[in-house]
Amino acid sequence: MKKFFLAIFLITCITGYSTAQNVRITITGIRSNAGKVLMMMQSSQTEKPFQDMKEATVDSCSFIFKSVNDGTYKISAFHDENGNYQIDKDEKGIPTEGFVIKSITVKDGIITNVDQDETVNLKLFYPKSVK
Repeated sequence: MKKFFLAIFLITCITGYSTAQNVRITITGIRSNAGKVLMMMQSSQTEKPFQDMKEATVDSCSFIFKSVNDGTYKISAFHDENGNYQIDKDEKGIPTEGFVIKSITVKDGIITNVDQDETVNLKLFYPKSVK
């Protein structure tokens, strides 16, 4: 009977094992120290999104999301220069603050479409104001 429960326990442990990966994301192209950089990484699954924010620093800042399971994720970030926690848009609906969107895939603990150092490098895009 002990062997039976031990076997069930081992099977449960093995099938519950997943290859979780830490994902490091570096945002570059930050044009000022004003405000914060807000980041979200959402799986196509119904998992709770990974979210973080940091004080803006000219040029770059980095985020690390721990224990990211296999799957496809959409990364979105923006530079909230005025501190209202939303991306501002002009009268035509064009964002006026820097932003970036990218999809990545984590499979077997490996992140696709990243640089050699396994960092997801993203550059903010600041649209020109059209008046």
